[in-house]
Amino acid sequence: MIRVFNKKCFLTVLLSIVCVTALVMVYSARWEMADFQNYIQLRQNLKYKTTVADGNVTEFEYILQTLDPRFPTPPGDMGVAVSAGVTNAEIASLMKQGYDMQGLNQYLSDLMSVHRRLPDTRDAWCKEPNRFLPDLPETSIVIVFYNEAWSVLVRTVHSILDRSPPKLVKEIILVDDFSYLPHTKTQLDDYFAAYPKVRILRAPTRQGLIRARLLGARNSTAPLITFLDAHVECTVGWLEALLDPVARNWMTIAIPTIDWIDEHDMHLRTENAPTYYGAYDWDLNFGWWGRWSRVKQPQNKLEPFETPAMAGGLFAINRTFFELLGWYDEGFEIYGIENIELSMKSWICGGKMLTVPCSRVAHIQKTGHPYLMKANKDVVRANSLRLAEVWMDEYKQVIFDIYGLPRYPVEEVGDVSSRKEVRRKANCKTFRYYIETAYPEMKNPLIEGAFRGEVKNAALGNDTCLTYHAATNTVGMASCDHEEKSQFWVHNYYQEMNSYKHCLDYTGSELGVFGCHRGRGNQAWQYKIDSRQIKSVKHGKCLALDMESRTFLKMEDCDGSKEAQKWLVTPVSLDVSIFAKTKG
Repeated sequence: MIRVFNKKCFLTVLLSIVCVTALVMVYSARWEMADFQNYIQLRQNLKYKTTVADGNVTEFEYILQTLDPRFPTPPGDMGVAVSAGVTNAEIASLMKQGYDMQGLNQYLSDLMSVHRRLPDTRDAWCKEPNRFLPDLPETSIVIVFYNEAWSVLVRTVHSILDRSPPKLVKEIILVDDFSYLPHTKTQLDDYFAAYPKVRILRAPTRQGLIRARLLGARNSTAPLITFLDAHVECTVGWLEALLDPVARNWMTIAIPTIDWIDEHDMHLRTENAPTYYGAYDWDLNFGWWGRWSRVKQPQNKLEPFETPAMAGGLFAINRTFFELLGWYDEGFEIYGIENIELSMKSWICGGKMLTVPCSRVAHIQKTGHPYLMKANKDVVRANSLRLAEVWMDEYKQVIFDIYGLPRYPVEEVGDVSSRKEVRRKANCKTFRYYIETAYPEMKNPLIEGAFRGEVKNAALGNDTCLTYHAATNTVGMASCDHEEKSQFWVHNYYQEMNSYKHCLDYTGSELGVFGCHRGRGNQAWQYKIDSRQIKSVKHGKCLALDMESRTFLKMEDCDGSKEAQKWLVTPVSLDVSIFAKTKG
């Protein structure tokens, strides 16, 4: 009897556990469904009308997102920050994974709707009647992605479809640059199968961002091509404002005003974007500079304004003009400098580049560059040298000097004769024209005492040269070999004494040669033309020959009377009259 009782008891308990588990699962499923419903947004078509000069009415149609009043406001709605709430070790781990893989807080992005709403941040001037041409041409939108997070990529596409007039979007081409994450394959195909304007173009091998964009551009079919990054959100009115300048002038490249989606909490920042223009220094590294510093000031701050350079990920261009410019340089590797190249040649070849304040696109600035993480060489250096050789005329030497090179390294970086032929056929102007027309704020690249070539000591004469010893990271004097290798030096824009990106470095106690960092500091030197001394800017000591060994070097108090401190160099000769008076 006891055994029977125990068996019945066991079965009863087991049945109870099963029932409770089932109830919990049902409740959990209902809770998850309710939670999912929180993110549902009602969709309705909205037609925006604008009257043009001849009295006709042009309708731009959008899909307006409105919230279901039965549920709470979804995370990130209207561009507000997303909160993870109470975090634990598991959530912290997921966030770290997102940062490591995507360069952003993917966990919070995944909490947001892929149709999240953003505010209309345009100035009222942008919405006035007759602001844009009534019959704008359609565009192909090209988006390159590589292992992009699902929520980020899909939200990018939906922001285009939801906030662009359908008649202006001929197609959205998603170029898969040989991604390997599972969601970028069949799942992506199945998801966008219901959207006839979206097509996915898959690269057979890894192309890099530049060549992948070329693949998308050459497979596009509209007269205008609009490039977007795979991690943006477009706002209402962005497209018609962006296409308008290109429709008016086929040799214009139009750039939207780029707002910032915070990569940490996904909130939209819009306060400063229209007050900056794109520019760069002599390292060709793009940055944002204040419009108030421009030589030419526009009368209306909301009209499209000229800019010497663009960030490169977001712009619209006429297909014919892009082809005239030779598309992108296919010799460019992976990512970097393609934006500066396109900026320069758009101006040099008779066109112009405009930033459009009425076109607002929000962009996630990721931490790091996923495209460069696995690069096996300095692609920015290689691309910079190719650009300089083709487009910068005699001023290419400034770029060569920054990298400590005597000339263009064709064996390493590749032949550019075909790119020079593109420039010739397009009847392009000079780099000087570009500076005078588009970028008069560009700094003077020639520092006082700039030199290049062999460096000799007055106490030793012309047969002994300053020599870099790679094995020991040291410098000394040796017989001149005139081979422009370990004895070739430049004193460049960054005040470096640079030999093939190895810079003379003085810590205050030790003198050596290390990789150049462009941060000046221990690697900043001044060549005093009158006394012919080489002086450490930071430490105030002068480079001197050790007169006993007549080989070794040392740093000592500056004394203009000492022959050991006098250095013979070849000054750089370059016409810098076109540049701003500010010295580097």
